Amino acid sequence: MEIIEIPSDQLPVSPGSVARQAVRSVVALGIRQVFNQGMAFAGGILLARLLSPSEFGLYAIVTFLLTFLITFGDVGLAASLVRQPEEPVEEDYRAIFTAQQVLVLCVIILFWIAAPWIATIYHLPAHDRWVFRLLALSLLCTSFQVIPSARLERHLLFDKLAMVEVAMSFVFYSTVVALVWRGVGVLSFGIAIFARSMTGAVLINCISPWRLRWHWDWERARAHLKFGIFYQGIQLIALVTSSFTPFFIGLLLGTAAVGYINWAQMVSGYAVIGLMMLQRVYLPAFARLQLQKEALGQFVEQVIRAANTVAAPVAVLTFVLIEPLTRFVFGPKWLPAIPLFYLLWGTNIFVPTATPVFALLNALGRSRTTFKFMLAVMLGTWVLGVPLILAFGTIGFGIACLCVNAMNIILYRIAQSHVSFRILPMVLPAWSIALAVGLPMYLLLRFYPPAGLPRLVGYGALGLTIYALVVFTRHRSDVYKVWALMCSQA
Repeated sequence: MEIIEIPSDQLPVSPGSVARQAVRSVVALGIRQVFNQGMAFAGGILLARLLSPSEFGLYAIVTFLLTFLITFGDVGLAASLVRQPEEPVEEDYRAIFTAQQVLVLCVIILFWIAAPWIATIYHLPAHDRWVFRLLALSLLCTSFQVIPSARLERHLLFDKLAMVEVAMSFVFYSTVVALVWRGVGVLSFGIAIFARSMTGAVLINCISPWRLRWHWDWERARAHLKFGIFYQGIQLIALVTSSFTPFFIGLLLGTAAVGYINWAQMVSGYAVIGLMMLQRVYLPAFARLQLQKEALGQFVEQVIRAANTVAAPVAVLTFVLIEPLTRFVFGPKWLPAIPLFYLLWGTNIFVPTATPVFALLNALGRSRTTFKFMLAVMLGTWVLGVPLILAFGTIGFGIACLCVNAMNIILYRIAQSHVSFRILPMVLPAWSIALAVGLPMYLLLRFYPPAGLPRLVGYGALGLTIYALVVFTRHRSDVYKVWALMCSQA
């Protein structure tokens, strides 16, 4: 396996070098996303068929708890290393690693003790407490990935990270599906997550080796916490917002309702889930150009245009084909969740633009601003969600999500006050073409509905092919520029 030596004097600082590194990173993450989403899609289908809506809801709760633990155990220290303009010294890495390990161990001990109580809340047998204890051990494994990952991200070496993450996804989905198939039950989730975390910790330290050293230096850690606390506070608030589904809805309406919401969010998010992962490229790439505002604004425009160009056709075709997609792929038992899907689908209009804009503000060091915005989103979700769910059930959750996502318009205006860039000229062309393709596809579906999965796949492939040909015809020069960046030497 190739060992990565990261030179401390080779940061990409010119717009051209940043663009080349960013495009290569996007390609690497795109390839990774093809594999990861392929496994996630296949795994999601198999789990949806093997599990009841109630069990699928519990699966969503377990994965949410792992995300919560990882977020709480990081406090944004790794992001601070990635964002800072100058290259961190070895003492920075050691101080942050030590501070983070202290926090992680505290979280693990508390969660280990609380595991029986959590199992009781969700009416699980006593032996299923080990699911939650395995989550705690997974957090410990994940903590050893932080420094090697941050060193690679600073230099936009996402091709190496992509290899690790594909391996982690393969281990997780193959393990959980195999164990569920063999009837292991709820414990399958914990075992698979632990295997995934252990795989990532071993591989990332082989690819980007870093000599572990304990070094307590509060002054260095505190300097990074000034950015990190607010940055991680954003993630924590996002998780509190996300907790609305597994906790409030789970306790009020039951795990079956959580299962339907999780399914609708999963399918409606297919168009943007890959773009959400690319925010890891946005932050370091934008940070490298933070002192060159004009070049940064132009770069942001191109990122927004590319993100919407990718998301728009998948979103429109998913919307058009959702009924046969549900029936032939996931199974008829998920048809009651389609009305909820339509409401949650509306987030696709905002997310492709909001994700890079959000990363832009963080790259500029405006983590307090993004923290306040996420706080407003959280309050909006709870203030709107509680009464709407009490009145309309799960449909009320979809209405609340759509209203809260409209708040991203405020985020756009805040970012434009710091960096000059356009949004509508970058967004409208892709969605116009996607809608022009989606309308005849809808009519074709009405007059010639697919009788099985092969024709459904053919309809989807036809729509994507027509969209790609139109985009290539209209933006041929831009496609050639991107290709040249991919092939050029840094």
